[in-house]
Amino acid sequence: MYKKILSVILAGLMLVSFAGCSNKEADKSESNELVLFNAKGENAAEFEEMCKAFTEETGIPTKPFSIGSGQDSDEMLRAQMNSENPPAIYTLAALRALPEWKESGRVLDLTTVKDPEFQDIVSSIPDTMRLTDGGSESYGIPYGVEGIGYIVNKDMLSDLFGPDNGELVLDELRTCSWDDFKEFCTAVDSYIAKPSAETVILNDKPFVFQPEKTDLTKSLNGVFAFAGAEKWVFADHLLNVPMATIATTPAEAKNIEKEKIDAAKPAFKAYAEALKFMTEHAAGLKGHASRGPELINAANYGYDQTVQMFADGNALFIQQGNWAYSNIEKINPETAKNVSFIPLKMPFTDEMIQDGRTAEQINSSIIVTTGNYYAINAKVSEEQQKQAVEFLKWMEKEENVQKWIIDSFKFIPYNVTPEMKLENPLSESIQKYLSAGQTFNDTVVGTPKTWSGEKVGTALLEQYIGKEEWDDETLDQIADLCVNSWKELKAE
Repeated sequence: MYKKILSVILAGLMLVSFAGCSNKEADKSESNELVLFNAKGENAAEFEEMCKAFTEETGIPTKPFSIGSGQDSDEMLRAQMNSENPPAIYTLAALRALPEWKESGRVLDLTTVKDPEFQDIVSSIPDTMRLTDGGSESYGIPYGVEGIGYIVNKDMLSDLFGPDNGELVLDELRTCSWDDFKEFCTAVDSYIAKPSAETVILNDKPFVFQPEKTDLTKSLNGVFAFAGAEKWVFADHLLNVPMATIATTPAEAKNIEKEKIDAAKPAFKAYAEALKFMTEHAAGLKGHASRGPELINAANYGYDQTVQMFADGNALFIQQGNWAYSNIEKINPETAKNVSFIPLKMPFTDEMIQDGRTAEQINSSIIVTTGNYYAINAKVSEEQQKQAVEFLKWMEKEENVQKWIIDSFKFIPYNVTPEMKLENPLSESIQKYLSAGQTFNDTVVGTPKTWSGEKVGTALLEQYIGKEEWDDETLDQIADLCVNSWKELKAE
């Protein structure tokens, strides 16, 4: 009896011993894996395939983790960081997310990595895209870039001004002044109401409307497809244009002095004037639209409805980013084949600009945003950090940028070259602006988190976009709203 009990005890001890060894082996196996946290759920499968390709080529085991659709990436990342096997590489959502991970010591300054090849990558990131809070540090490799501007259908321009003039008009719209742009849009609105062979001037070059409408131009109801119900469009995104007069990087915006914010009031008034003009020349699904209660009706002037307007040819321009391409293509593949960007124009003067640029430069450039970065966890082992560096070096090889970042993820690389083949005309348009140096950064991300959307955007939506009449006092009120709410949040 005692022998049987003893044998059971010994067997149990052996199982515990084997289990302990098994757990140790599992822990050892997990510690050798390169864990990656990907906050872009829409490319989860492609990201996993890229990790497999890296492992096959280098022998370094990887364990990718991507969030699911609708999940809070911040909360998921915090949970992963507090797990037994935290990620060595993770998604960092630009400057607004940096303080949390910097204060916890979980983000590595990439300039401290002692690897010459990796330093070539880090030093090549343009200053306007470098993830920093104002110092010489660099905390991430950009995922890719997105561009924001007015999207226009080149076929519509050809039908308005003749088949030989569509591309020519597009070229002049890219660089024309606010005054030329304003007169051009006013003339288009007049043509929609009553077609005639009127002449418009862009950069001193005359262009004549076709005397009669075509099937395509008959569909025009207004100049702008304006998403009046979407405050992120006219606040978070459009506010980057006046911001370009006072800051070149998010870090500059974050550390800006109050005196400089006060001095930006004329630029914010110019923003209000451009907003006034857009809302007075808006298109609808069934006819011309203008500012008023209907323009903030989500059922008619939300994101989906305005993309529909543009794709169907009801509007000449839509203020959006390249992410809108797939939606345009689903609605009207013919329109999607011929889209391109022109800059968001505003009535700036050189005297309004505090950052060394000119009004002409801003009105000839599009917004380029780098919303997410690959960061390295400074609290994982030195070996895991080295593996993370190897992964990022591998990912940034030109052939891998083309295969994974462009072809698989459908991103636009931050370091895109003219030789790289992009998947659609909006991406190609951004590529041209980048190559020409005609871009400015999404500096709104350097402002207090609630400023653009909750303070300015909500006030515009609730008090102004639905208001039919705007006078000069209204423009001053909007400019004061931008300035004062920013200063108040900065003081908190």
